[in-house]
Amino acid sequence: MSSKEEYLEMLREAREQLPAVVVSGERFTPPKPVIAIEGKQTHIVNFKEITTALNRDPKLLARYLSKELGSPYFLTEDGRKLILSRRIDPRQVENRVERFIRTYVICPHCGRPDTVIVKIKKAWVLRCQACGAETPIPKI
Repeated sequence: MSSKEEYLEMLREAREQLPAVVVSGERFTPPKPVIAIEGKQTHIVNFKEITTALNRDPKLLARYLSKELGSPYFLTEDGRKLILSRRIDPRQVENRVERFIRTYVICPHCGRPDTVIVKIKKAWVLRCQACGAETPIPKI
């Protein structure tokens, strides 16, 4: 047997010993905001559920939505609900939450949501725990 044939035989044997690749089909689907308009206020009823799924501080998302939608906010005492101080079209709220996820949660390199926000010197960085990439992000 030639050295090339020996090499190919070793590769074949090594591949047979590898475990089977299992693809779970897992897909990151954060909860859609449940929005209720009460008087002149907009309530995001499932706010705590959203921030838990995104693994982000509720105050960070609340501050982002307040800035993007131009409305002061209040978090309920238990933190389950976010109240924006004016009437806002529910589609606008959904669009801003999706934009927050694209910018501050999803890794732009591997597309995974397994990220954390860290501060390096004066810059905010999105650090991916899946692929190790570090991407600068805008400060909120």
